[in-house]
Amino acid sequence: MNTLTTFFDWLLTASFRASVLTLVVLGVQLIFRKQLGARARYALWLPVLVVLLTPVLPESRWSLENLFVKAPQTVLMPPMAPMAVSLPSVEIDTPAPKAVDWLQIGRIAWMSITAAFLLFGVFSFFLTLRRFQRTKGSLSDETTALIQQIAREVSLKHAPRVWCSSAITSPAVTGLWRPVLLLPADFEQAFTATEARLILQHELTHVKRHDLPLNALLCTLMALHWFNPLLWLAFYKARLDREAACDAQVLENAPPQRRVEYGHALLKAETVFAPLHFSLGFVGLFQSGDALRSRIQSIASPHQPHPAMKLITLASIGLLTFLGITRAEEPSNVIGKTEFRPGDSIRITNVQRGENFLTVTADYELASEPQAIISLHITRTKGDGRSKTAASQSKAISKGKGTVTLHHPDVGEGMPHVSFYPAKGGSVFGGVYFGTAAEAAASQKMKWSMTKGSASPENPLATKLKTIILPSVAFTNATIEEAVEFLRIKSRDLDTSSVQPKGVNILLRAGDKPASTFSLDLREVPLGDAIRYVAELAGLEMRVEPYAVLVAPKATSTPRPANAGAASPIVLPQVVFRDATLDEATAFIRIKSREVDSTGKGVNILVKPGGAAAQISLSLKLVPVNEALRYVAELTGHKLTVEGNTYILTPVK
Repeated sequence: MNTLTTFFDWLLTASFRASVLTLVVLGVQLIFRKQLGARARYALWLPVLVVLLTPVLPESRWSLENLFVKAPQTVLMPPMAPMAVSLPSVEIDTPAPKAVDWLQIGRIAWMSITAAFLLFGVFSFFLTLRRFQRTKGSLSDETTALIQQIAREVSLKHAPRVWCSSAITSPAVTGLWRPVLLLPADFEQAFTATEARLILQHELTHVKRHDLPLNALLCTLMALHWFNPLLWLAFYKARLDREAACDAQVLENAPPQRRVEYGHALLKAETVFAPLHFSLGFVGLFQSGDALRSRIQSIASPHQPHPAMKLITLASIGLLTFLGITRAEEPSNVIGKTEFRPGDSIRITNVQRGENFLTVTADYELASEPQAIISLHITRTKGDGRSKTAASQSKAISKGKGTVTLHHPDVGEGMPHVSFYPAKGGSVFGGVYFGTAAEAAASQKMKWSMTKGSASPENPLATKLKTIILPSVAFTNATIEEAVEFLRIKSRDLDTSSVQPKGVNILLRAGDKPASTFSLDLREVPLGDAIRYVAELAGLEMRVEPYAVLVAPKATSTPRPANAGAASPIVLPQVVFRDATLDEATAFIRIKSREVDSTGKGVNILVKPGGAAAQISLSLKLVPVNEALRYVAELTGHKLTVEGNTYILTPVK
């Protein structure tokens, strides 16, 4: 239903904008009724039509929406926001009864009534045409020749088909791709030759002006906006102005006598024929009552608009279209530089920004400190670099989760940010910058680290664990091996960063006893959280290494050995084992190190006897030799040491 919801929201917005424009157009027509010609009045409805058809509305500070709609509050959601999930123990509460979704009911009602309007209109149109076709007769050769002549006079490439039937109550034209001229059976007897010519010229002018497809479009829009009485009025007035515009084109440069004859033809037609009762899909000549009298009055008393009125009309159409199709300019708030210690986060949920104030609501999680201060500041791009401070900008918080609202009373040029500070004073240890696109871009260019000096500086792998968001993680009776393989593949598919290798290397040491299967269902969860939940359900723990994430039994998760050597300059493009022995794994690394090493020496690897037999499954990319060997040692229960160019694997007793 998302597409229907989006369409319905756009439809309501377009209907509101078109209603405002309808009032404006009616006001302009009333004020300038003596200066506007018939065709200018009809053209003024073009902005209303454009607004009803424009699917995407650009922003503008001059939009009509600024007069009626308050600018919406901006909601910002940084991609690093953690998902609040507690595993493995979960408490399930009985859900409260759902409230009635009146919007959903309204959408269904709108869709049902719209479909009924469209079906009824199409059915009635084709039923009427079928009745006309069954009873159609023939015209005299003189009338047929007259129609051909008038078609050439109005510059039609082809004369339309002609149906003459006793079921037709008044002259009209219909059809989209193949226009049809509809004439009553007694048309030739009811009018003189001059009157018949004028009536036929009017109908064929409708075809020339492409009024038929435009009428079909208006009928469709009327069905879509059946709930808006102002648009019903707009469509009615547009049809009246369309007929007057067609009259003006037929009588362009006409002498007074011809105008008199045209007016007599309209009056005569009102008494002889009845208008079509259901006119969807049909464009006819005749109207009755006040509408007809107004047309005859315009025909009898024509006025020549001032030459400047054409330019004014065109400018007005352009201005009304621009004001109508643009929406109110929203505050441009985007996320900039974001940096936190592991476990910490700030998620901005609401921003209200004025000329002299800035108010921010944010959800936070503090894990790295027992207490801290969360503050809203603006890093100045000009001047002394800091904004003035007020008590409303900061709040003392404790370890855990919460929500704060911070108010800045001195907004100026700079980069706003919400950040963590030590409770007893000191430098920032995490935060998120936001603001306009330019402010966010400026914050990204800052070289300093907000977590400098923290115990666990974030590496590129840790960043990927936060920024790779899995849309769905669903396991049913899955093994830990299946879950890890799924997460490994998804990390590569969803990694959009430029840091190589793609995805995240995930290593598994399940232990001697195979873990039982488990089930899991998550949505929109960071990769790091998904790995941690999987490890917990399998009775294992997760550890983030410099080049891989290790999932292993808690008793064997030892820290990185201090004597494992510095990072090796030899980087292996790919290390992949599937159920390999220790000897096979070390032999592979030894050979690959010699192939990659520009000197051809590679590394020496010594495996001391005494270790238990083990099968290794490993998948790494762009990993230094010493790190690959360390992971092999970890997965086989060995300790890795280095002596010169020789790596030694010793069984752990």
